[in-house]
Amino acid sequence: MGISGLPTDTIEQSVRQLLVCPECHEPLIVQGARITCPASGFEGGIRDGVVMAMDQRAASFFDDKYEVMQRGHQDHNEWDFCYRQQVQLLEKYLRPGMLVVDVGCGPWLPYQKKGSFVIGLDSSFPSVRSNQDVDLRIFGSAVRMPMPDRSVDLAVCFYSLHHMVGETRAETQGVVTQAFMEFGRVIKPGGYLFVFEMTPMKPAAMLQRLAWDSMRRLLGRKLDMHFWAADFFERILQDTVAQAVLERVYFQSSLTTIIRPAFALPSLKLYRFLYPLAPKLYKFLF
Repeated sequence: MGISGLPTDTIEQSVRQLLVCPECHEPLIVQGARITCPASGFEGGIRDGVVMAMDQRAASFFDDKYEVMQRGHQDHNEWDFCYRQQVQLLEKYLRPGMLVVDVGCGPWLPYQKKGSFVIGLDSSFPSVRSNQDVDLRIFGSAVRMPMPDRSVDLAVCFYSLHHMVGETRAETQGVVTQAFMEFGRVIKPGGYLFVFEMTPMKPAAMLQRLAWDSMRRLLGRKLDMHFWAADFFERILQDTVAQAVLERVYFQSSLTTIIRPAFALPSLKLYRFLYPLAPKLYKFLF
C-alpha cells in the first residue's frame, strides 16, 4: 500500500506513521523532539528538522564537504556522465503514492520525485540537514534502517554504496552485506532497489583488492570508498536477497569527455578514457 492520503504535515506524524525503531523494528514513541523505543531502549530525537536515528556524535567523511559536493554536481560534463541517463531511467519508475528511500541522499536529489514521498537517509548530519528536496530527513545508517518490514516501494543508492566502508575489505563487505539484508527486509514484494555505482575496470579492481587494506591503514578516514566489481552483486544477491531478480544497465558516454574524478578536487580533470570506473545500474526486482 502506498502512502497517498497519509497526513505528513509534521515530522512527528511522519515518524509515527512511517518509521520504527532502528534496533528492533518496534513502534516508536514521539514526545516533542524526543523519540524512544521502550522495547530496545533506543533513544533518538528530532534536531533541526532531522530525525536522529543514530548516535548524534557519529561523524562522516562528508560532514565538511557537502557544500563542495553540491557545487560539483552543477558541472555539465559530470551531469552527462553520472546523472542524465540515470535520472531519466529512474524517473520512469516513480509515481504518486510511492514510498521511496534514498540511501545516502546527501544535500540534494538529482531527480524529480514525480509525486512520490521520498525519505532521505544519510550518515552525514550536515548533508541531510541541508537537503530540502526530500520529504523526511533521517540521520541514520543503511545497516539499521528505521523502516517497517515490507514498507518501501523503491530504494535508491545514487553512488552511495561505495562509501559504506569498514576498516578492512572484509569488514567493508560485511557492512554492505548488512545493508543488503536491510534492503531485503524493508522493500515490498514487487518493489525495486536501484543501485547506481561506479564499477571498476579489471586492472583497477585488482589493484584495489591488493592495496585497499594497506591504504586504509595509511590514510584512515580519508579513504572513504571501495568500489565493487560487477560480479560482487551476483554474489550478494545469492547471499542476502535471493528472492530478487538482478538486471544490469550500462550507460553510454563519450571517451573524450573531460570529467572531474573527485568532486572534492575540482581542479583535477581527466579524459573519460583515462578514468578506470564506469557508471552502471544494478536493478533488483523483489
